[in-house]
Amino acid sequence: MAPDPVATLREIGKQFGKRVCTANLFDANVCTSPRDPERPWEMLDLPGDIFRHKLDVTFGGREVEFLANSDFIVAQVAGNLDVDVCCINRRDNVFQLDQSPHHVPGFPSIPVYSRESDRDLRKLLNSAALTQALNALQLTRNESLHFYRNGLVLYLRRDSKDEVMSVVELACKLAEQFPAVEDSTDLAALPAKFESLLNLIPEWALSDDEKRSEMLEEKSIEALQSFVATVSPLYPCNRRVSRFVLEMYRLPTQRSL
Repeated sequence: MAPDPVATLREIGKQFGKRVCTANLFDANVCTSPRDPERPWEMLDLPGDIFRHKLDVTFGGREVEFLANSDFIVAQVAGNLDVDVCCINRRDNVFQLDQSPHHVPGFPSIPVYSRESDRDLRKLLNSAALTQALNALQLTRNESLHFYRNGLVLYLRRDSKDEVMSVVELACKLAEQFPAVEDSTDLAALPAKFESLLNLIPEWALSDDEKRSEMLEEKSIEALQSFVATVSPLYPCNRRVSRFVLEMYRLPTQRSL
């Protein structure tokens, strides 16, 4: 019997006492739904192709996001890794990576894809930690491991919750073996007129669109009003936008907006 990724995801949720949430994600690495030729900005969703189920947990000291469709469970292990984007076993279609002439020692039949062949890539591929991880992972033909600056991503077709969590545990340990990128943001250099934003930036300046949307949905009315009240005076031409944000979240607008 073929594994049911959505059922497996719900079992993982029960293990952590978390509910599986609704998602709506087209992932070019595995999704194959075509675009509408008459409305190219829209997808013609194939049954079970789009990722409709999501679960966020903390495991191994890291934030892990799971996604599931009818064929895959995707495990995204958060990190701040000092590595360039590359992937193992399947091509990354999002970044359009090229196949590298290099391989992980001991795995000559497993393809590697990267932006370019450089010393940093060879250092990654020759690391003992990666060799040990691949030995334990035993990636199947349709599975893959992807390295990004913000963490590791695994596309999995596993039969059970225990198998998936075993892989995630390996990924968390693997992420620990690579140097982290130092946060080089110097807020002290912020112009004086933006000093009111110093306390907002660490929490609100999220580069991930999905996580930013989730944060906005979870914020209280008071928190959103406070944010708009702080930011709006700095951008007077955007007061209509501020009003729209408040109305979108069904918040009472302030006359000063």
